[in-house]
Amino acid sequence: MPEGNVEVVRRGFDAFNARHVDELLATSAADSEWMPFRAQLEGTPYRGHEGVRRFVRDMDEDWDEFRIEPVEFHEAGDLVVVIGRVKAVGGGSGVNIDSLAGFVLEVHGGLITRLTSHSDPEAALEAIR
Repeated sequence: MPEGNVEVVRRGFDAFNARHVDELLATSAADSEWMPFRAQLEGTPYRGHEGVRRFVRDMDEDWDEFRIEPVEFHEAGDLVVVIGRVKAVGGGSGVNIDSLAGFVLEVHGGLITRLTSHSDPEAALEAIR
């Protein structure tokens, strides 16, 4: 039985939090496009599997700790919206973050093809309304 979109996304978040890059790549299309917060600030998405690898490296360079604990999953067709608690400690600065954020993921053929982060969970939910 094929894995559902929410299960693919859940597996991706689990892999990211554990820093299991190979498992994260197994949930992501080879031509995926990721627009997490950093990519939005810099105006450059992370593309493809090499982009996903670079994203994880960048996160580990910028943060001593960074996790996203999914709280809610909402599915509408090929879109999955995750409301998650971001828990992080800044590298060097030691700044602590503990806040809710939203993530919109497109899933096609059992693989994540696009991820966009939103600091406002309501903005992410708008994608499926």
